[in-house]
Amino acid sequence: MSHMKPTHRRETAAIEGEVSGPLRLETNARALLRRLRAGDVAVLDLMDLDSRTAEELLEARPAAVINTQRTLSGRYPAGGASILVDAGLRVVDEVGNAVMALPDGTQVTVGADGAVSADGDELARGVVLTSQSVTAEMISAEEGLHVQLAAFAADAVDRVESEAPLLLEYEGLPETGIDLKGRQVVVVAPGYRYKERLKELRPYLRDHRPVIIAVSEAADAVLEGAYPAAIILGDVETVSERALKRASHIALHDPAGGEAGASRLDPLGLVHSRVGSTLGSADIAILLAHSGGATSIVTLGVPARLTELLETASHDQTTGASGTFLARLQASDKIIDSQALAVLYRHRYPWWVVAALLASALLALGVAFWATPGGRPWFDQVWQTVGGWIGVA
Repeated sequence: MSHMKPTHRRETAAIEGEVSGPLRLETNARALLRRLRAGDVAVLDLMDLDSRTAEELLEARPAAVINTQRTLSGRYPAGGASILVDAGLRVVDEVGNAVMALPDGTQVTVGADGAVSADGDELARGVVLTSQSVTAEMISAEEGLHVQLAAFAADAVDRVESEAPLLLEYEGLPETGIDLKGRQVVVVAPGYRYKERLKELRPYLRDHRPVIIAVSEAADAVLEGAYPAAIILGDVETVSERALKRASHIALHDPAGGEAGASRLDPLGLVHSRVGSTLGSADIAILLAHSGGATSIVTLGVPARLTELLETASHDQTTGASGTFLARLQASDKIIDSQALAVLYRHRYPWWVVAALLASALLALGVAFWATPGGRPWFDQVWQTVGGWIGVA
């Protein structure tokens, strides 16, 4: 199996010498991303960095990233390491857990040799990732994919047993009051490069006006494109008040059983429903569209390739990724990946726009011909001939 390395527009030369900045420490990657600012040194405690988290790390523009574990362990070709290294960011692996005990905000220096120091004292040392080392690990990781695939398949079997009523009979799906029968639906999840994909789909969204189901914070990205989500599904704790009020229905869902932002909705007077399931919110969105009779379901930010599914399974132990696979399988005859749609879709112009363009072109041609020495006599002759036919000359 070949693994295609993603392309990125942020590629720069690798940083040389020392880089400095305040440490930002969180045991949870999502919490870290919310606090991370430009120039910080991000500290991860994560094995196998996924592409989505890596992309969000780059958006925060940290000075460096250090990881207590291995950013690319070799279990499978996780894409996060290559994204960071290709962007020229210094990534230091396996610095150990001692760094997690340091006070948040400690000013540190990260050397080109992997040393992490403060006030001239070395606090920890790790392995600096390079393009060559990441490429070698990626090749090695592809060879061990069969082990991860076996684990993925076993989890899928367990998921079918525990979530069969929802997966097969759609029990427990929210009543949204929105008729999806015969409609085109777009499911937008906050996945890898989903904001870029959303921009690529603007012609399609403008032409077809599909029903948009946004998962959690993806609702704000959708609204930035002037297309408010009809349904917001998931944890709405980080969703803006503006996006929440523009939605026609809000369905709260937290696979771990949390409140999913209900405390924000009650004071706003926003009516909402709840979904109780260990599946991911994007999985439920796909099943909701399928069970509602949608003619097509465009997925954006939802894992589709095997490596993406394995990445999701690695960094999200609560939902895994087998639920996404099963939901896509259930709605397979309607599923369209956004990347494929962006490539194939061509903007359709209304007939009156084409007619107006043609008329403008003919008018411009006529004016240009009229300005030529022989143009005016020719027009006069044509007018006399046509006028004779209709009896006005």
